[in-house]
Amino acid sequence: KRKSPAYKADLMGSVARTFGANKERREMCVLVKADVQGTAEALTRSLRELKLENDEAVVTVKVLVSEAGEVSKSDVSIASVTPDTTILAFNVAASFAAMEDARINGINIEYYNIVYDAIESIESRMQEVLSPTPDGEYTGSALVQEVFNIGGTGNIAGSRCQDGRLRKGGNARVMRGDKILTETKIKSLRNFKAEVDVIDEGNECGIGLIDFENFEAGDVIECYVE
Repeated sequence: KRKSPAYKADLMGSVARTFGANKERREMCVLVKADVQGTAEALTRSLRELKLENDEAVVTVKVLVSEAGEVSKSDVSIASVTPDTTILAFNVAASFAAMEDARINGINIEYYNIVYDAIESIESRMQEVLSPTPDGEYTGSALVQEVFNIGGTGNIAGSRCQDGRLRKGGNARVMRGDKILTETKIKSLRNFKAEVDVIDEGNECGIGLIDFENFEAGDVIECYVE
């Protein structure tokens, strides 16, 4: 029985559920206001079906309000309780008082008349929740071409800056495909044998990171500067 396809399928399903249960659960909160209740309910169903996940976390959508009518002060008040809540206004406007409260409280109101556009926007926000970028402004990235072991220093990523510039001391994120390997800082930048502070687009360099050495050719190192 243990060799049967059904047994193997059940075993793999059990393993997947066990590891999935250990993932961090994250929610993106939204309020849905539409011109008619049926539209609000249809959009809400679509949003609740959305799910993004990686090895560490799962992101879903929590709809706080789903009803017909313009965006009101009450809606903005509800949205202000949970950080980063978005109000979706589908074929409706927001009252002047609601817009003023939203401006003061930093609440985002997005207006749509196509369901797909609203869902696509929320999916993009979910991706940000799933894989938040490091602190600072994105300045550039480098493609790892080779890995060198430097005695006493550890592994260095022999790379080429493919856009923008890299800065020593900047925040860094290492990507392998769509997977985030680590978020850390750039410890060292070398151009040939010289230690430098900045590497510009098109130049080759050796990159050392704090507490990370597990580079592979094809990895991308992104740089962010506060």
